[in-house]
Amino acid sequence: CGDYLAKSADEQPLGEELFARRDATLIVCEGFEERSCGVLEAFARASARCHRVVIGRYESSEDLNGLYRARFEDLAPRVGGGNWDILPNKNDGRWVEEALASSSDNVIVDITGISNRAMFPTLDVLARCQRAVTIAYSEARQYWPKHADWKRLRRQLKVHESVAELVDTQPWLFGYEHHVELVQGHEGYDASGTGRALVAFLTYKCARLAAVLATEDYSEMLFIAGRPPNPTLGWRVQALKDINDALTRNGQIVEMKTFGYRNTLRDLGALLLADESLLWKYDVHFAPLGSKLQSIASWILSNIVPSMTVLTSVPTRYYKKAFSEGFGPSWAFPLTRLEGGNRLGR
Repeated sequence: CGDYLAKSADEQPLGEELFARRDATLIVCEGFEERSCGVLEAFARASARCHRVVIGRYESSEDLNGLYRARFEDLAPRVGGGNWDILPNKNDGRWVEEALASSSDNVIVDITGISNRAMFPTLDVLARCQRAVTIAYSEARQYWPKHADWKRLRRQLKVHESVAELVDTQPWLFGYEHHVELVQGHEGYDASGTGRALVAFLTYKCARLAAVLATEDYSEMLFIAGRPPNPTLGWRVQALKDINDALTRNGQIVEMKTFGYRNTLRDLGALLLADESLLWKYDVHFAPLGSKLQSIASWILSNIVPSMTVLTSVPTRYYKKAFSEGFGPSWAFPLTRLEGGNRLGR
């Protein structure tokens, strides 16, 4: 395992190798960020064609995802050659299961628009589907908060109790009125008479972490701050720590790269699988609220350690117009292969 994790990253730029797979089924999720269109846009710009395109559309009483719907419905028939479908997404992975039932053996799944709580059940479906599965996703061109936003907020601290108070009033990033849910299929189990510990990724809305902390009286806590690969974005690490300072004072904070699922899996393994780690002393509750690739690594770890209770904090309402802007590079890597069995599956 150590040798595998020490190898170079699997993630490679989305390019000709995938564009040439005309027999592939491309599965995408309609999100409220522009970057959720990024993979479809990349295929269209390259004049690449797939055997079929399937769009997962969230079912909600509030139309969170309508902002880029017309673009999805324009791109899908162009990439799928007219062979495309829309399936209802209820955050449980069943729409992916339905899409796979009539797909080709070669599947490309764009996880960019898949929500945090839907990621695990979606990956569970893909790991047991007996298809050659490639994961694709797009970065944003500009994530929020922007540096200018952060500097403005810091100037306002003189008249507020904390940066957390300020951030939770800003009309960007996630949303508000959070509630906590167990992640389907990864509920884990607690041993009687054993204390509980929390391992949680930090987000730019401390209310999201606060909702998790309100569910239990944790004996120990370990928090993870994502470190972007671009050194010019290093300020975001300290911003994460400052935003969540009031909630994390009684716990340890470690930094992990947001890019490269192997990086996160290696670091999580070193923290949790070593002798005398939290897993040896407590029932561990795990809140994987990090980046897309950190979520992939968290899913792998949950399958290695099924006793961990995986939970997520879900906003009741979202600020759908101000999470990020545009889309940047798109990436891809194999999740499973037909030859030799599953790669990352159970």
